[in-house]
Amino acid sequence: MINVNNSKSLNIILPNTNKALKEVLQNVSVKEFEALCSGKDISSVLNDILKKSSQNSAQDKQLLTLVKNNPTLKELGSISTTLKELLHTLKQDKSPLPLEKVLKNFLSDIKDISEKSLKTKIENSGIFLENKIKTLITPKQELKNILTELYKELQNTKLPDVKKLNSQIKNLLSSEILKDTNSSDLLAKTTLNLPLLKDMSKKVQTVLDKLSTSINSNVDKSISPHDTIFSKNSSILLSKLQTLSKPEHLLSQTQTKEMFSSDLKAVLLKTHEELSNSTHPNKQEILKQIDKLSLAIDYNQLVSHLSNTTSLYLPYSWDALQEGTLTIKKAKNDSFFTDIELKLKEYGELKIRLGIFEKNQLNINITTQSSEFKTILQKSMPQLRQQLFSVGIVAKDIRFMDENRTTYGDIQKELALGFEAKA
Repeated sequence: MINVNNSKSLNIILPNTNKALKEVLQNVSVKEFEALCSGKDISSVLNDILKKSSQNSAQDKQLLTLVKNNPTLKELGSISTTLKELLHTLKQDKSPLPLEKVLKNFLSDIKDISEKSLKTKIENSGIFLENKIKTLITPKQELKNILTELYKELQNTKLPDVKKLNSQIKNLLSSEILKDTNSSDLLAKTTLNLPLLKDMSKKVQTVLDKLSTSINSNVDKSISPHDTIFSKNSSILLSKLQTLSKPEHLLSQTQTKEMFSSDLKAVLLKTHEELSNSTHPNKQEILKQIDKLSLAIDYNQLVSHLSNTTSLYLPYSWDALQEGTLTIKKAKNDSFFTDIELKLKEYGELKIRLGIFEKNQLNINITTQSSEFKTILQKSMPQLRQQLFSVGIVAKDIRFMDENRTTYGDIQKELALGFEAKA
């Protein structure tokens, strides 16, 4: 079972919780350790790492180099391959584990890629679990936000009955149940008892019913046809309020349970704990593959933190691909640059650099080891231009480059932040 703690810091990169950092620190040499610490003890170094965000300090860069050069982490191999192997092992069982269903939904063929599915898969890749926990608004906080907005919206009402209801909303906002709604409340087990929740939901429903009566009242419309109660914003707020009108809707556990049920890392951790205490026939093999996947997720989290980027893998299966990385970087002038580096099984290395500027102008630089593949790509360029143009992007310049002409040059100095993905 996954326990959600009440710590304000989730400590996602401590050695005892981040397997990748633990692996690096176990194998660091005396010389590397001295360079990393610069006279400080390891506790001080870890405290620096736990800053809210990386500041590209020398220490971050030194540790990032150690992470990327660590033999164990370098030999993790393809995550997609590990996912396939784990899914194959799970399919051999007569009684499938819940993890099998998650993996089936998570790992898809590259031919089925779409903007919506890609976004969903990345959000559930296990990389963003801790961030989702920290930023998720609790039901109590959401209710408080909606009631606050509604109270402000109805302050200028001319209708006596609506004014009375607005006073009731003000009383709800000052109630005990909505006093403490800070974000750390999500990380702790709720202490609200059911009677309190039922009482709050009953009062919310009363407000909803009476406001709905006013909205549908021809008398009120004749008295003040342009009253704020009839505004579009009021209607939107009432719809939102309706979703929080039942006691169970105010439970933080309901929200976190839904989130954990689809996040890969959360499901991996839960499955690992359950299997460790079981007599499952394929227990050791499944645990080995889960450990490998968990290490890969922790590696990406650590790289994300140290490089001030978002490093992750693309959860798609592509038979022609051996391995690959994708890095997106934003420049200060709102231009974006993307490096795509692929190792194809048949054609070897393929490097593509995309630069987009002025919102829809695109430059493409391509480098390939295979002259045969270069010819195939060149023949496809007219079709590519047409497809890009159909979605509002103008391919202004497409070039095939030599291996030594794939740097950002002066633009590199202006890159502000990045995003790295692995396939």
